[in-house]
Amino acid sequence: MIGSGDPHNTNSGGYTYASKALATLLSILILCTCNVASTEETGTYYGIENSPTSDTILDVPYYNQGNTNWCLYYCLTMMFNYNNQDIETWEIADYFNSGYYGTFSEQYDPSDRSLENYAKQACSLQIKRTIWGLTITDFDNETFDDLIKSNINNGQPVLMAFQYMNSDGEKEGHAILAAGYDDQFIYLTDSSGAITKGVFGSDNGYIAVPVSWEKFNEKLVNNISPSNMAYTIEIISEAPENPTEGSIYLTDRSDKGFSCLTFTNRYEDNDTGLLRFDGNYENGYCIVDSNDLSSTRKPQESDSMSVYFTVANPTSEEGKYTVTCQLEDAETNELIDGFNYKTSFDLAAYNTISKGVNYSNQLYSVDSDSCRVVISLFNEKMEEIDSIAIDLD
Repeated sequence: MIGSGDPHNTNSGGYTYASKALATLLSILILCTCNVASTEETGTYYGIENSPTSDTILDVPYYNQGNTNWCLYYCLTMMFNYNNQDIETWEIADYFNSGYYGTFSEQYDPSDRSLENYAKQACSLQIKRTIWGLTITDFDNETFDDLIKSNINNGQPVLMAFQYMNSDGEKEGHAILAAGYDDQFIYLTDSSGAITKGVFGSDNGYIAVPVSWEKFNEKLVNNISPSNMAYTIEIISEAPENPTEGSIYLTDRSDKGFSCLTFTNRYEDNDTGLLRFDGNYENGYCIVDSNDLSSTRKPQESDSMSVYFTVANPTSEEGKYTVTCQLEDAETNELIDGFNYKTSFDLAAYNTISKGVNYSNQLYSVDSDSCRVVISLFNEKMEEIDSIAIDLD
């Protein structure tokens, strides 16, 4: 659900995330890979005189893609959940049968309607996909920018996928969201930082990062052509009435030897299981052997289980949050004793924080053959605003 580096502010275990990831877009012309910057996710706006204001930015929930190539799926998740859906990114990857490094291979094909069909079937949302540089070749910056502004005026973010040249002269591709605008800036939300940092050099921040319209057009829009296509996805459905208060996600860096859900054998140092997001698995994820990511590994009684999660505040005000992490029987939904973890904290606007808990030897006492890790995010009134559930069988 981070391509350029997850926050390093953990509260239990002191585990930090790895710093670099890759994200790619496939087109019918070229395979574009997206570099991921290494920096912390914060809400600081370096070098920008004015920070975002609440009336120009939509409160779109934030999720980071980790080392997966799923920038498109993560942006879709942000858009869909902003519209009061309860979609996990791995569910989208499962629908399109996309592996850890896979992307939506037909995204530039104007005849393919898979994304539109998925949005309608899974979310009851109507989306419009426009391909720029192929079906639309005669346009100027104002045309492209007005599309963004009109959607945000209607209360909806816009997904934009661009191809561009990196500093080494190589073509890459990445999907981002336009979450707001004013006269001077467009505010970009990036699931990896590949564009906010890699293209525009933002020192920190992945949520509603201000980029001047001049730079946005110069580095991205001006370069659209038949050999360098881009596309936008708009949600035509009516905008939600209630703003997003916050979001919570897990980060997969299993190809770097770390994941947000880890099982370590207390008696064998090299025996570790990692949560891996992969649409080729039935649930869109699986616990795999850290020594062989293609092999599954079932959690064991001798394991120490660690859970690391990240909370994002996509709003213009500081938020007060509470997170609970529990283990439940997947068949009865009854909570299992000994796994009740709870933490509360304040989080600045447009910022993220990572925390974790280690259950050192509790798994030995679990009798159920089918368990589920449930992580829930609550607002100041202790109303649940987001949650994650991962089956361990």
